[in-house]
Amino acid sequence: MKKRELESYCGDVSQIFGVQPCILDNGRDKGTRAYLVDNGAGITCTILRDKCFAIPSLKFKGLNIGFLCKNGISSPEFFQEEGTRGFLRNFEGGFLTTCGLTYFGTPTVREGQPYGLHGVISNTPMENASAEVLWKGDDACIEVRGQAREGYLFGPNLVIRKKIEIPVGGNLIRMHDTVENKGFEKEILMLLYHFNYGYPFLDESCSIYTNYNFIRPRDSGSQGRLDHLDSFAAPMSGFEEVVAYRTMSDKAVTQGRSLVWNRKRQVAVRMTLNADQLPVMNEWQSPRAGDYVLGMEPGTGTVGGLEGTEKAGLTEYIEPGEIRKFDITVEFLDDDELIREAVSEFSKEEN
Repeated sequence: MKKRELESYCGDVSQIFGVQPCILDNGRDKGTRAYLVDNGAGITCTILRDKCFAIPSLKFKGLNIGFLCKNGISSPEFFQEEGTRGFLRNFEGGFLTTCGLTYFGTPTVREGQPYGLHGVISNTPMENASAEVLWKGDDACIEVRGQAREGYLFGPNLVIRKKIEIPVGGNLIRMHDTVENKGFEKEILMLLYHFNYGYPFLDESCSIYTNYNFIRPRDSGSQGRLDHLDSFAAPMSGFEEVVAYRTMSDKAVTQGRSLVWNRKRQVAVRMTLNADQLPVMNEWQSPRAGDYVLGMEPGTGTVGGLEGTEKAGLTEYIEPGEIRKFDITVEFLDDDELIREAVSEFSKEEN
């Protein structure tokens, strides 16, 4: 329907789609600024302005896609960077948490400086944030944008600028981010997109596909379970997480892809990205009862942290004044034919 025709049916088109700023006020989320998004075609989500545009909840046509940790949404005021538990106490999981910018993954201490789990950017409020519906002719798109900084005296000065596009009437989300080194020294760059899938989209009927096909386990506990990375289990009490680092065996392949398909519900989530920008797909499986989550986490390095990424020869740097780009598209599919076409692409590559 054309824009003016649509407007003739509505006093305000926000009855069909739009974005609404709000402030959360319930327990640990108190005071957290957020945007409520509805694209009019089944994508509804919450985007946290005060947590680097984390997406704690996302539904597609009423079906919950992401994972919400038992913490619920936690305001950044509760964040304490202390080893592993400090981050986890403030980690909602959600559909997406952005981690980095100069470190993420396993905590470590270097030259007397502690580096906690997954860095600080995920608990950093966005500056100059905006959210609006933009029209291009008769096509509308919900656009959320802003920037956040990681920096301190005598330390790095990195700025991430984030833009999230959700076309009205569509079935996808596009993310276009840049990281700029505004300092005057070369810095380590570590950026992780912590995508998380949860129930009811995630259950034991799910199949997992990715063309990041060279696999290494994070630890000995994960080593013996790598044969099960393409499926997911029913909840199990006390299950220890499995973590694998996946990269491209063929470095000439520049388009990275993943697909999670729930066969029972006939819904799939497809992620497409640039493997030159994000060379590692970290896969996290936790079918633990109460902590039931699958993470497909593209990043510049491994969730083994600074040391694990160095050991794997994957450490990346950003030069003074340099700007790096990161682009990800996430699609939600519920058409049987489209899903099977998407699955068949992975079978063709294997052959």
